[in-house]
Amino acid sequence: MKNKMSKTKNIVVIGGGSWGGALADQLLKANNNVTVLTRRRETADALNQGSLIALPQVQLEHPIPSTTNPDCLSFADLIVIAVPLSETAQVVEMIEKYASLNSVILFSGKGLFSHPEKGGIFLPEWIDSNFDNFYSYGLISGPSFADEVILNKPTAVMIASQSITLSTKIADYFEASYLRCYIGDDITGVAVGGAVKNIIAIAAGIATGLELGDNARAALVSRGLAEITRLAVKVGGRPQTLNGLAGMGDLVLSCSSPHSRNMAFGMAIAKNQTPDQKLAEGKKAAELLNARALYENIELPIAQAVHRILQRKELIESEINALLARAANTE
Repeated sequence: MKNKMSKTKNIVVIGGGSWGGALADQLLKANNNVTVLTRRRETADALNQGSLIALPQVQLEHPIPSTTNPDCLSFADLIVIAVPLSETAQVVEMIEKYASLNSVILFSGKGLFSHPEKGGIFLPEWIDSNFDNFYSYGLISGPSFADEVILNKPTAVMIASQSITLSTKIADYFEASYLRCYIGDDITGVAVGGAVKNIIAIAAGIATGLELGDNARAALVSRGLAEITRLAVKVGGRPQTLNGLAGMGDLVLSCSSPHSRNMAFGMAIAKNQTPDQKLAEGKKAAELLNARALYENIELPIAQAVHRILQRKELIESEINALLARAANTE
């Protein structure tokens, strides 16, 4: 890790959960002035004392300045949004009230937003649908478990925006941290990769829970990537984006270990257990994605099978048989 002589950037991370804490921790290690803005006083108190409620087993190297006062947004050069996707609209409203238009926003959520006609839409579409004049913004994605990031284990991520110049500017905030940032301008492709991989990870969890073997999981990962890429291209992304960290990289990580929340969710479904609904972004995303696939008239066999299974668990065996019985096709 490189060393900088002084702190020069003011950054506010909204959200004191595991990923918000991990990003704040790395930005602090990169010698920025970092403040975590959180709703709960106890979360802020814990961060101020060097601990993270969401990851009690991981000790932070240093306290992270934290507050519940949104006034801190008025001084922010960069605002990182690290809250559940369902809270994003409310957080953006707060940013509009307190932050300067010169601030840059970095989104970190992975999922789809509800839309009355299309079913589910991705981050760039959501912004285009709701704002005429929005902040400069980017999206961070890639294979990154929060606890490993905090422990400074090697991690590579993708930062995308609508321009390489802006993506580079955002990545520079992480310079001298333990995050290796790659940059791009295909924010649509990155958004699709981050959202849909959660659904494929549920499928991998189901296959693992049913002890279908490593071959089956490998098939799900490779064919799942094909579905993600097909959809990304359909909505304006580039196929090569999905061959990188925000596509294949994130998908492999999410489908390789119960450490992945969505994979663990799928394993619980397969074992006829009741999973913690709060831990699986993919469940809601599966419903929205199924509606989007119908709207676009595009076939997503694995993702749509997951949607049907999440509606009726007794369909697991028939859905697996249906996938195996699909006609031979070119790859």
